[in-house]
Amino acid sequence: MHLKPIYTETNDCKDCYKCIRECPTKAIKVSDNRASVIDSHCIYCGHCVAICPSDAKKVRDGISRAKQLIKEKKQVYVSLAPAYVAEYGTSPHSVIEALTSLGFKGVSETALGAQEVSKQISQYLKVRQTGTYISSACPVVVELIRKYYPQHTMAITPYMSPMLTHARMLKQWYGDDIGIVFIGPCIGKKSEADDSDLVDVSLTFKELNDWLATENISLSTTQTDNKPDFKPHQAREGVIYPLDGGMVETIKRENNSGESTFISFTGQNMVRNVLDNLEEFGKDKPLFLELLACETGCLNGPGMSESNNIAGKHLNIRQCYTCRSESTGDVIKESHTFNIERDFFNIESVPNEQFKAEQIKEALHSIGKNSVADELNCSGCGYDTCRDFAHALLTGNAETAMCVSYMRMVAHHKATILLQKIPSGVVIIDDNCKVVEMNASFARLLGTETELCYEANPGMRGAEMNKLCSFAKLFKTALLTGKEYYNLPAVENEQNLQLSIFNIQKHKLVTGIIQSAQQPEFRKEIVEKRTREVIKKNMETVQKIAFLLGENASFTDSLLNSILDSQKQENA
Repeated sequence: MHLKPIYTETNDCKDCYKCIRECPTKAIKVSDNRASVIDSHCIYCGHCVAICPSDAKKVRDGISRAKQLIKEKKQVYVSLAPAYVAEYGTSPHSVIEALTSLGFKGVSETALGAQEVSKQISQYLKVRQTGTYISSACPVVVELIRKYYPQHTMAITPYMSPMLTHARMLKQWYGDDIGIVFIGPCIGKKSEADDSDLVDVSLTFKELNDWLATENISLSTTQTDNKPDFKPHQAREGVIYPLDGGMVETIKRENNSGESTFISFTGQNMVRNVLDNLEEFGKDKPLFLELLACETGCLNGPGMSESNNIAGKHLNIRQCYTCRSESTGDVIKESHTFNIERDFFNIESVPNEQFKAEQIKEALHSIGKNSVADELNCSGCGYDTCRDFAHALLTGNAETAMCVSYMRMVAHHKATILLQKIPSGVVIIDDNCKVVEMNASFARLLGTETELCYEANPGMRGAEMNKLCSFAKLFKTALLTGKEYYNLPAVENEQNLQLSIFNIQKHKLVTGIIQSAQQPEFRKEIVEKRTREVIKKNMETVQKIAFLLGENASFTDSLLNSILDSQKQENA
């Protein structure tokens, strides 16, 4: 069983949920704060690999399999995608020589297969009266339709992709026992190769570049005096396939009667929009749709080494197309028609699980969403709405800890409980010397009047410290200097107190802990240290909530238990 084309290095995953947010099909499952690809839901577009900030999403490496194939087979040919012009420039000779140096018997253009596909589709459309027909060239679009739009599977033209078509042509030319390695800009081709018996290995241009670098082969310095060429001959119009509308342009060369309509769309948002409304089209005459998952076409595929300079790549392919079209050499036409028919029904679609309203409501309650007003739809979890997230919870693809607002609330509640459980008085003061948070013990040590105010306003948020106690100036000093103070003597309501002040944010937030000097049973240094850690950790959570939610919840819980245990032991 081969490793799937896209996978996750779980140790590198930082639970940022960016892959969920960006995945067009939400083919991601989060378990133990780690995101993994759901292969049965994935369409292998490779977008999660491109946007993962920690490089946890990986593309299966095919180099070792290609090397092994070269060792096992006497003859291994490369099927080189026409997008190579966007990757390496218009001159193919150095690329061919470099590939030959790696051990390949010969290099042939996938564009030859593209030409055969265009020829047969042109003939196919000529005998159609009406209907909508979708190109089978893009494996990501084909996977999208088969898994998420199964009702449109019949609309896919019943022919192999250019890659598989070319592989069949190579085997007919050079024998069934040859090995074939496809090299191109597409990650989805790895899955397509896995499902066929025509292509042995699929590599991306990035992988080829890595392989060449390992073997110290440089395209810029390879000797090209002999100018090796493609086997068995160069392609012509097929070289334009990587461009938006390139396939349509080649088909119209042979089918320009106007009896069919041709349109091309690129980018997953546009493709999905077209598929959502497909039933409306093709009622008057045949409509052929060239749908490509990558914006601007294959020259912007995820397997390209660079995603910039799209205009330059486009011009390179156009220039190559013009040169091939105007070539004075003989136009080689395949007299033999290859059998490239196939169907697309050998895959299960992704089930659209439906849940009752009560189940959705219960899932929302589990993340603190008790009313419509609580549903923020902030997308912090990666899903567009809270209800989408609730659906993912019910399918087992998500965890409650992914909800930012819920975990913030949990962290706040735990910190509040901790403050209330600590026998010492604890207060947090801002740079205006006003209360941010106070526990009941602090209010009680300041006297009856403050205690009554606390009962009316738990936490005393916004109260001015200089109106509550006589030692407020110590907090002002700590805020101004940024220094921390320990076991300072203080007197309030004829009580001898000990006050410690430490920073949460220098000159911005400080925390004070007071204890009655008549309570020696409290181990002040433990309480101070652990309280300080908890409050600091909670503040970091508020600042970096998207990254530290799960960790902070666990930290707060364990720290709270350790403090309570130490108090029990001390009082025993």
